[in-house]
Amino acid sequence: RKVSAMNPGASWDLMREGVRDFGGQYGVDVGTFLGEENPNGILRPANTKDGSVRLFGGKEEDVRVTLYRDPAYWCPYCQRITLQLEHKRIPYRMRMINMRCYGPKPEYYLRKVPSGLLPAVELNGEFITESVDIMFLIESSFPEYSPLLPQEGTRRDAANLVRALMSLERDCFGLWCQWMFRPFGSEPNKRAFRRGLDAWSQALEKIDSSGPFLLGSEACLVDLMAIPFFERYTATAVYWKGFRIREEYPAIDRWMAASEDNIETFRVTKADFYSTVHDIPPQYGRAFSDEGSEEFRRFIDGLDGSWTLPLSPLDDNKPEEDLSARGTELEYRIEAAASLARNAEKITRFALRGVGKRPRTVTAPLADPDATPGNHTAEVEQALRLLILLLISGDQNLDTSMIDASRRTEVAISLAYMRDRIGVPRDMSFGSARQLRAHINRFNEILLGSSVWEELSLNLEVEKA
Repeated sequence: RKVSAMNPGASWDLMREGVRDFGGQYGVDVGTFLGEENPNGILRPANTKDGSVRLFGGKEEDVRVTLYRDPAYWCPYCQRITLQLEHKRIPYRMRMINMRCYGPKPEYYLRKVPSGLLPAVELNGEFITESVDIMFLIESSFPEYSPLLPQEGTRRDAANLVRALMSLERDCFGLWCQWMFRPFGSEPNKRAFRRGLDAWSQALEKIDSSGPFLLGSEACLVDLMAIPFFERYTATAVYWKGFRIREEYPAIDRWMAASEDNIETFRVTKADFYSTVHDIPPQYGRAFSDEGSEEFRRFIDGLDGSWTLPLSPLDDNKPEEDLSARGTELEYRIEAAASLARNAEKITRFALRGVGKRPRTVTAPLADPDATPGNHTAEVEQALRLLILLLISGDQNLDTSMIDASRRTEVAISLAYMRDRIGVPRDMSFGSARQLRAHINRFNEILLGSSVWEELSLNLEVEKA
């Protein structure tokens, strides 16, 4: 259909309106992809910022909870609290605080929490840290909001059962750390981790046969405590160890699938494997890979054609399955185009870091907050316009003549730099991130020619996590 208002020379305002019009032709609400916040609608991490509020039909003056969390959506402990607040639909305000590996924390937060640890919650003037303490405080403070703990009289062993499940979840975490981050004893550490997974699988199958959650047909507090960590276990076990948890443990797979299907906030805050494995080492330290995992790592890092058009479907033959997808290919392309158009000016400056000076001032390898960007702004902006047209129209006969031939290599490097730093869910959904990464590669191929881009891309491969 007609791509109205958009051409390689259009202003960014016209490009944004053009994407909106195009999406409207297909019934896609592009407003949310362009950054329009809806405090009563589905949480969209890409639209959240410092001071964002979630109201669920309430009034802002009635908000009693402030959640201090990381803006990158890396922190599993912050994700726990987000899942709980969203599931219970408790109005709250967000304050965004960097993780240390991503940059310094604001002084006002260090005055409240000298350790700087996340998450924290302010409730009725009281400041609380430690995610488990926060979750139990929220339960006790808002008993009328969809209780996540067994109610009195429902089962006599409820309190002991919850404590046992919490202990089991922490056992799995410790065994996972031991296997991933120790340079020796991989086989015995793997066996130990598998014993933890065996116990979790048995709990899912035996505690309440009505399933699919730990205590029956509805998610409980321990489900929300555990699922962010199992999300990370599945990604890291494939990437570094070549071990597919969901394939090996059907009960865990059913539980995770039920979480993706029934816990909407888990679905929209869930990262893709690429984002997860590259955000884990800055938080936990270096992980150690086992023989047989190389194929999986190349797939996840986009080094074996997995970020090449046309994209192949993600199914159970691939290391990562797109089990939580809810959109079509066109919808994902529209989301990717709108995400670019929305922040085009900022994205241009960000991409220019790829050919600028990048001093190492933080521990996250893919973060360069103190970089000095390159100076070919006009060329990168032009490339972003053409990339949006490629995403929207699918027409690969792009006129790249307006991009100076002497700057094309720098432009391609800048776009590849951006490609490797697309974060899910921070920037967009998994399906849209796949489309954008693949379309960047295709655009660079058009810009430079297949052979030149192929040679250049070998030198730009992101360092394996």
